[in-house]
Amino acid sequence: MNTLEPVRSATLKSRVVSAIRGAIFAGQFAPGDPLRELHLARDLNVSQPTVREALFELEKYGLVVRTPNIGTVVTNLSSDEIREQIELRLLLEKVAALKASERMTAADFRELERRVAVLTAAVAANAYYESAQADLEFHRQIWACSGNRALARALDQIAVPLFAFVSILRSAGSQDLIRVMSSHAAIVEALRQRDRARIEEVIGQHGQSPYQEFLNSGTGDCRSYVQQRLGVANESAPSSAH
Repeated sequence: MNTLEPVRSATLKSRVVSAIRGAIFAGQFAPGDPLRELHLARDLNVSQPTVREALFELEKYGLVVRTPNIGTVVTNLSSDEIREQIELRLLLEKVAALKASERMTAADFRELERRVAVLTAAVAANAYYESAQADLEFHRQIWACSGNRALARALDQIAVPLFAFVSILRSAGSQDLIRVMSSHAAIVEALRQRDRARIEEVIGQHGQSPYQEFLNSGTGDCRSYVQQRLGVANESAPSSAH
C-alpha cells in the first residue's frame, strides 16, 4: 500500500501564518492596520488563497478581524475589551497556576527555567518579537503543567492578542524590556513553594502591570495609544544634522 505524500500547501500556509503573526508582534502592522491579501501574497510570494487561509487561522487566535466583502484588519481592542480580557485571563491563569503547582516535577521546573533563560537572552538583545514569544512560551509551560488541556487552549485564545499588543508597545518604545523580567522569578518561586496565596498574588500583579499605563491613559483603543506613543518617540528622537 502506497503511503500518502505530505501536503505541501499546509506547510506553506503555516509559514505564512508565522510570517504575518511575526510582523504583527514586531509592530510592522499596528492595531487596526488593513491586511490586504493581494499585497501580502505579492510580498510573501504565495497565492492569495494561501494568504486567505492564513488569515482565517490568525482570526481563530484573535489577532485579526475579517469583515465579509470589506477586508481584514489587525485586531484593535478597545480599553474596555482589554480590561475584560485581562480579567478573564487572570481568573483562568490563577486556576491553571494553582493546578500546575500541585503537579510540577523537577523536570517541569527545569523546562520553565530554560524558558526564563530564553526570555532573558531576548531581553538582553533588546529583541521585541523574540521576547514576546519567549514570554508567551513561559506562560504556556505553566498552562500545560495544569494538566487541563481545555484550560490551556482557552488561555491561549485569550492571551495571544494581549501579548501581541504588549509586543507592539515594546517595539514602539513604550515599555522597558528589562521590566519584563521582574516578576517571572517570583512566579517560579511561588510555584516551587506551592504557596497558593503567593501564586495568586504574583499572577495577578504580573498579568496586569504591562497594561496599566495604557489603561490609565484614557486612550480609547490600542491603535490610538500606539500612534500616540510613536508620536512621543518621534518627538524625543534627536534630529539628524543637515
